[in-house]
Amino acid sequence: MNPAASRTPSGCGTALRPGTFAPSCVEILLVVGIVATSIGDVASVPFANACASGSGPTVRTRGGPPMSDLAKHASGSLRGSAESRIGTAFVLLIQVRVLVVGVTVLIDRQVRGDFWALGVLAGVALLSGLMLLGWEQVVSRLYAQPALLACDVLVGYAVLEAGGILGPYFLVTVIAAGLAGLLYRWPTTVALCLQQAVLYYVALFQGDGTDGIRHSTTLPLLLAMPAFYGIGALVGAVIRRLFDEQAAAEEALWRSEALAMAAEERSRLAREMHDSLSGTLSGIALAASSLPAFVRRSPERAEKEAQRIATAAQIATRQARSLISELRSGTVQRPLHVVAAELAAEWGRATGLRVVTRIQEDADLPLHPRHETVAIISEALENVRRHADASVVELTVSGGPDGVRAVVRDDGRGMPGRPGRAGWLDELAGGGHYGLLGMHERARRGGGELTVDSVPGGGTSITVRFPAGPAGGGAAWDGTAGRTPAASGKAPMEGSE
Repeated sequence: MNPAASRTPSGCGTALRPGTFAPSCVEILLVVGIVATSIGDVASVPFANACASGSGPTVRTRGGPPMSDLAKHASGSLRGSAESRIGTAFVLLIQVRVLVVGVTVLIDRQVRGDFWALGVLAGVALLSGLMLLGWEQVVSRLYAQPALLACDVLVGYAVLEAGGILGPYFLVTVIAAGLAGLLYRWPTTVALCLQQAVLYYVALFQGDGTDGIRHSTTLPLLLAMPAFYGIGALVGAVIRRLFDEQAAAEEALWRSEALAMAAEERSRLAREMHDSLSGTLSGIALAASSLPAFVRRSPERAEKEAQRIATAAQIATRQARSLISELRSGTVQRPLHVVAAELAAEWGRATGLRVVTRIQEDADLPLHPRHETVAIISEALENVRRHADASVVELTVSGGPDGVRAVVRDDGRGMPGRPGRAGWLDELAGGGHYGLLGMHERARRGGGELTVDSVPGGGTSITVRFPAGPAGGGAAWDGTAGRTPAASGKAPMEGSE
């Protein structure tokens, strides 16, 4: 005989005889504890962020096959995806199932007296708990294998057999219909709902005619109750459609932002070519045009000018390679702390010198000053490699309310002269060393300021500061702060020299 059929149906699905629904204080506390725990679990469900770590779940179509992985291209403004939200909804539904089973068992003493029914419900609660622990893998498997959800429907049938076809036990089976609508296309969803309806009728008519269930069958039991499976599936499908539409809207937003950032990147590269490479080539052209006169009048001066032209040509080559490398890598699209750490690590491996980094993760800048900061750090490290004869280099990147500060410090031989003295940069430029002049120009273009501290034999410290701005933005940056170093009277030929 059906264990559930031996009970008279009631509003809770089982026979709650007089006095059986009078919970003790301990039972009340257990119910309150389950509810409070479930509320805490619901509040802590991780709403996924698809770009937080650079890898996130793929967006899937209604049938489950993956679409293109937006996480490979998404900017920081892309939040979540359809699949991550579906995972969140899955967790919530399974938690509701655990809550319903747990609370109902506590308040239904008759079920607690039936060891078979109690074992079935405890097994359902245990299975649901395991699904919650590995919900990411479970959702992925359910996408690929709808037969797994069909097995879960059989678990729902066991609940109907154990607890009855009415009340909260029936709600446990409706949750599976909601999952079907959430995960699958309509053909699969309809098939699962039909399976649930068939099993419902089996549980309804399985009695032997003496249980009071079969003879009390009414129209609501025959038609209205199974209709809830279709309603649950419809609700799940609507939720899924909302998730899909939101994911599509986010993708469209990301594409528009990507186009805007690409336009800003083209503008930045154009400025970079004009301000650095074009300036260097202009300096080469100007020096080359005066070289014949120096050959006739002063061969020694002509030799020095030829050396300056050769040095400037090497600088122009490095600048061109740097621009091409940026076009390929898209380095400036990433956060400043990530790029600075990678730059220091690569430089340390290439030179064999020890590099100490102190980089704050919250130190970031808009696109243009971020690029200038990275370029200044790179040029400062290149100067250390060429001229400092240092053993240890420190790179510090810090942020605060006033902006971002980057410092490159070495323990090398230091620089000649007094940095900061009027005409000091002009003297370096006159000797063919345009690296620091180029760093000053970069800082000015980005809206910042660069300072140099150096003592002969005591090392060098190069510090660049940029004011606070909307980090990560792609809009044009109106950099007006900073000072322009005194012009040397010659066309600048900047670079790491």
